[in-house]
Amino acid sequence: MTPEQPRPSLSPPVIAGRPVTTLPAEPSRRLVAALAGRRGSRENILVDVVMRGPVSPHTLAILCGIEDAAWRLGVDLVLSAAGGRPGNGWPDRVDGHDTAGVLLVRAAPTAAEWAWLTDRGIPAVLVDPRRKPPPGAPVVASANRAGARAAVAHLIGLGHERIAVITGRPGVPCGADRLAGYRDAMAAAGLPADPAWQACGYFQTGLARQAALDLLNRLPAPPTAVFACSDTMAIGVYEALAERGLSVPGDVSVVGFDDAAEA
Repeated sequence: MTPEQPRPSLSPPVIAGRPVTTLPAEPSRRLVAALAGRRGSRENILVDVVMRGPVSPHTLAILCGIEDAAWRLGVDLVLSAAGGRPGNGWPDRVDGHDTAGVLLVRAAPTAAEWAWLTDRGIPAVLVDPRRKPPPGAPVVASANRAGARAAVAHLIGLGHERIAVITGRPGVPCGADRLAGYRDAMAAAGLPADPAWQACGYFQTGLARQAALDLLNRLPAPPTAVFACSDTMAIGVYEALAERGLSVPGDVSVVGFDDAAEA
């Protein structure tokens, strides 16, 4: 396909309008342009994309932005999976060709991997890493804390005070930031962020359903609202409330995060 031919659209519209985040598509396009610009007018510019699965709607939207920019700039992409066997990991694959830079999507390099990139002068950017990035690593990420704070503030503005939260997997930066945003909003309104109103859903629908059921079973009165730290978990909350005969939003309001297709 040449640049003059019509360009098929691959961007999922349900992600493009994420209301409380800054990712994914447009910053991804700018990142590719910046890396490609380091090579000037050279032909056959390669940009490596290293990603960690599973592929979610959010990850797909980031990849669509990268792919769109690459096509517009005439840049070739090399896609690798994070991890791999010793001697066959993504650094070994990157080392096999002349790369303009590396975009690490949902992947945080180890200290050794980051040192490997730095020693070779290979520019790299982390996009929404799932672990704490190495010190000094450039990061483009969703506005997780601010988005969560806005979501919970919305619930408080509707008059809710008993607001439970279903958190993500411990140790994942975006989950920690979203929980912090929940606590920020509660504190700003003078409301307690009681640990008894918190349960972990590990970013999975089934586990979030069970976490919500556990909350409903142990609390003397059900919450009037629930903030789920992802839309995937919000679906599990819906299922748990339905099992208890509670309606949404009649009995309990539910707010998720990510603007996933399922939502």
